[in-house]
Amino acid sequence: MILNARDKITRGLLSLAKSPLLFYPYYRYHLPLPSEILIENTNNCNAQCVMCPRETLTRKRGFMEFALFEKIIREVSGARRTPVVHLHGFGEPLLDESLPERIRLAKTCGIKHTYLVTNASLLFPETSRKIIAAGLDTMKISFYGTDEESYRATMRRLDFKVALHNITEFVKIRKEMKKRTPKLILQYLPQEANAAKTEEFRSLWHAVLDKSAGDRLNSSTLHNYGGGRAYNRVGERMASVCFYPWTAMSVLWDGRAVTCCMDYNGVQGLGDLNVQSVTEIWNGPVLAAIRRNFGKLDYSGFPTCLCCDWVSRR
Repeated sequence: MILNARDKITRGLLSLAKSPLLFYPYYRYHLPLPSEILIENTNNCNAQCVMCPRETLTRKRGFMEFALFEKIIREVSGARRTPVVHLHGFGEPLLDESLPERIRLAKTCGIKHTYLVTNASLLFPETSRKIIAAGLDTMKISFYGTDEESYRATMRRLDFKVALHNITEFVKIRKEMKKRTPKLILQYLPQEANAAKTEEFRSLWHAVLDKSAGDRLNSSTLHNYGGGRAYNRVGERMASVCFYPWTAMSVLWDGRAVTCCMDYNGVQGLGDLNVQSVTEIWNGPVLAAIRRNFGKLDYSGFPTCLCCDWVSRR
């Protein structure tokens, strides 16, 4: 995900979204390029987490070709204000052996901030050294348990001890390499499967993370994944404006751009970066129409959005 419901930025944007658009020029204009671009290097995953609707994934699985990735990076890096580049999507990014090279290319091209979300099950020492050396800026780690039982019940097919050891070793390796990046965000998702032991989660990581490097903990909330799950009630009336069309672009591994990261099956297309540029799609007629409709709280024709609990929140 690009943002979490409990993050300060998200709360601020959602509060704006609940107000009349007339008073917010933010919704009348957009920047020449997205502030954030999510580039899915793969939609393959080695886990079967309970909150993630992977069993309903119907699109083809694969890895983004490096040439396509380079095309996207070189275009957005030419902007006066480069976007935050997310190197992940609906999958586990560390399955991609070329990930360190992707990070290095982005940083070499002038991308100021690169970002990654992983389950850390494959964050072995060699990989850790490679992504640290490549220059990754921030890494968020999903760790949804406080012991073997709660972790296994939530993050199915993964091993609590392996992930815990990988993260602990990563912090040591980063210190040995005399680096302060990537800073770590350890994320917890309190829910029934893991008994919502938030205090235990804090205690588990208290002595591991390095606050001087900017490491921190984050607690998020369950969401409906655009209809892939039904954790939160979605009413008939849309209450908020989605800020994605004004801020971010999601790109699937095959080059198709979609409305947002919640559209994990890629049913709400914006264009194809194999034959178009980011600028063409971002400033093109498809997104222009979406902005007009979303600004009027009209999400008809967008099934993922109609099932999304974000735009139903008051």
